Amino acid sequence: MNPKVFQAMLDAPIARFDLLAHPFYQAWSAGKLTHEQLRAYALEYFHLVAAFPTFLSALHCRLHDGQLRRAVLRNLAEEEVEGRAYTDMWMDFAEGLGLSPNQVRRSQPSAPLRHLIEQYYRSASQDSPAQVLAAIYAYASQVPRICGENARALLQHYGADARTCGYFVLHTYAGVRHATVWRSELVRLLGRNEPMEAPALESAGRAAEWLWQALDGCQAYRLGERSMTA
Repeated sequence: MNPKVFQAMLDAPIARFDLLAHPFYQAWSAGKLTHEQLRAYALEYFHLVAAFPTFLSALHCRLHDGQLRRAVLRNLAEEEVEGRAYTDMWMDFAEGLGLSPNQVRRSQPSAPLRHLIEQYYRSASQDSPAQVLAAIYAYASQVPRICGENARALLQHYGADARTCGYFVLHTYAGVRHATVWRSELVRLLGRNEPMEAPALESAGRAAEWLWQALDGCQAYRLGERSMTA
């Protein structure tokens, strides 16, 4: 398997659901979101940030000792115990928008975001490691661009301070490292089991679509089609 060819094949189904092309992120980038719409996003996506380590835990406990298990554990530690936990940094973002930690923690995600979390956890618990890595890569590979653009717009259009933007600034560069690890581990796995290539590519495409649909929940609030619960 040629790694460069495979990366192009892996990125293609993800590009069909490029999240920066989603109407909600397009509005964010253009400074067209209201303060309340940003607050709705902060409430909504806290649940994904909080759930992501559980996906890694579900995969980690299924793996044999070796390089991949350690890579998953390192990423899990970075999420929760090395430095500040990512959920704490997300809380900085929410508090910068005037939300309290209590409001954030007792909020309820929309049905599309619940579906995303459920499907990622199911995949991490049941699918082959190659399929799980491809699904995680579908998210991780988009994080640096999304977070870089979100941070730029928060500073330029919404008057956010550095603390409010901290989560996004960190992931602008940390996300590059994460995506590289997941892609490298996936290539290494498929080098030993090439028949898993097609299922892995399918998994990446499915996950990219789940992510797009989850953002639809924020767009629905923006269009007045659902309420924000906190």
